[in-house]
Amino acid sequence: MGRPTALNCACPGCNCTVKPETPFRSGALLFCSDACAMGHPNGEPCHAGCGCECHAC
Repeated sequence: MGRPTALNCACPGCNCTVKPETPFRSGALLFCSDACAMGHPNGEPCHAGCGCECHAC
């Protein structure tokens, strides 16, 4: 079997990839972190120092 393909986080403005072994889900969408899956309710970034602009979804 081949290697699993990397999936992009479904959060707009996020450049992170979803880890296939530990995806965060919201409905049918996959996210890289709980913050992205919850829509950044407190304006927090998805990961410390990742540089993504998604903390204002």
